[in-house]
Amino acid sequence: MTAARQDAWTSDEDLVLAELVLAYIRDGSTQLQAFEEAGRRLKRTAAACGFRWNSNIRKKYKEGIELAKKQRNASKREKNTEIKAFEEQDANIGNISKNDSIILSDAISFFQKLENELATIEKYKQENDQLKNMMMAHKAEKEAVVREKDELTKEYNQLKDEYRSLITLLDKARKMAGELSEAEKVSTLF
Repeated sequence: MTAARQDAWTSDEDLVLAELVLAYIRDGSTQLQAFEEAGRRLKRTAAACGFRWNSNIRKKYKEGIELAKKQRNASKREKNTEIKAFEEQDANIGNISKNDSIILSDAISFFQKLENELATIEKYKQENDQLKNMMMAHKAEKEAVVREKDELTKEYNQLKDEYRSLITLLDKARKMAGELSEAEKVSTLF
């Protein structure tokens, strides 16, 4: 069992969790399996990963989830098509050995199906590249925001220090003004 952690989630951990869940969806596995894998990688519990996914991250990746589901369904269709093609090949091979002749139209049909499948694979490669580009753009945007936050934090801390110094200086000035007025009162008595 992985160690329970109580610290906050980082954006990198969110990204790892999202990538794992989307990959498991694409592969036709369950999200629970993805949470267990994420728990092992991030040294968190599977329940914590599941809660984080459902409460925060899932909303940000609606398009990615839909695309992963489409890819999973397309993959299932491809596998079914391949199985049918192999079954047809086996049936055709049986017919060929019986008839000792090859039917050219069957070969053409097979190659046309193969060509269609290759086109589908190329389409998914392009979609995958688009997703990678989007992810890189989001990562660059995140880095810019983090840099800006760091700069603002530094500026805030500097202003806070200057404010404290000013308050200290004002307190000293008030004390000195109070001492001067006491001295003026004493000098007027004599």
